[in-house]
Amino acid sequence: MVFQDIAKKIKDKINGYLYSVGDPLPTEVQLAQHYSVSRNTIRKALALLEHDGMIERKHGSGTFVKQKNFIAHVNHMNSLSEIAKKSGKEVKSQIIKFEVQEATQLISTELKIMPQDPVYYIKRLRLIDDKPIQLEETWLSVNRFPALTISHMKNSKFFYIENECNIKIIGTFETFSPVFPTPEVASILHTSIIDPILKIQTQAVDEKYEPIDYSILYSNIFEFQVKYFLPRQ
Repeated sequence: MVFQDIAKKIKDKINGYLYSVGDPLPTEVQLAQHYSVSRNTIRKALALLEHDGMIERKHGSGTFVKQKNFIAHVNHMNSLSEIAKKSGKEVKSQIIKFEVQEATQLISTELKIMPQDPVYYIKRLRLIDDKPIQLEETWLSVNRFPALTISHMKNSKFFYIENECNIKIIGTFETFSPVFPTPEVASILHTSIIDPILKIQTQAVDEKYEPIDYSILYSNIFEFQVKYFLPRQ
């Protein structure tokens, strides 16, 4: 619908550098002229943004930016928990599935273990300020992490690996690709199957460049954006 498209355009501007929290938005008349739509369409778009908690409408004063979606600035490897906390955000993990499986050929190759070796399969939803941001599927070797529990995965996976298992993580390999979500993923992330999301395949490695985990992340790009700074060598 047109008002949803307008809402996304306004949201993108709010999340950019044009506005800060507390700044006023243009009037309904100005927005209607800018986007060449009716005031009724603008009202519907603003109502959607107000429902999402991004703007606040004050009678007699206008419409103001209430909050911006989470944009992470990354110049070295951090976990989502670390990135969120540095930005003053609260991150939570909702465990959807935690079970032991036999490693498939793909997983055994990624983790450098034997096919059918036991692996943990964890599916968890990452929330920032109670908004669903990222769906994560992770596989870890049971033999390497025999004491792993649901409690560990409710917090930072990297914190457990480095501080309780004394394994130094030196970095991750990441592969990015835009995809359309399945109905299940769209439902979990509170998005639509026609809106693209970002699929990220990641693998953390230790000091010997041995794989620590293998993960597939599905990120809602309308709620969670990452800006990378890559230094030139």
